[in-house]
Amino acid sequence: MKVMVSAIIPVVPSRDVAESLRFYQAYLGFGEPFSDGENPVEYGGLSRDGLRLHFYHEPSSQIGQNYAFRLQVDEADLWYVGCEAAGIVHPNGKLEDKPWGTREFTVLDPSGVAIRIYQELRG
Repeated sequence: MKVMVSAIIPVVPSRDVAESLRFYQAYLGFGEPFSDGENPVEYGGLSRDGLRLHFYHEPSSQIGQNYAFRLQVDEADLWYVGCEAAGIVHPNGKLEDKPWGTREFTVLDPSGVAIRIYQELRG
């Protein structure tokens, strides 16, 4: 039987889910978040341009620091300017062209999750 997959939703570790939701909304332009309504928030999520992210509470700082994902965008340079001004670009993740055909940089969220923001270069 062939079954269609309609979405992949990363579930990202967060030391403080409410703080993560605010970060992704304020700095990366994600929309209105949802959460489980608990205090503190144990689970929540948000979306942007058809992409959905969910977050779960993970008290260990080691987990977030070992988690990463890539976010493909148009206009990586414009994203970089905004992220650099916000002070969220990783010190070793400056904007650069990569030999595999992307222009990319890395930001860190409040839990230490690395977000590789990239644009495919047209040759």
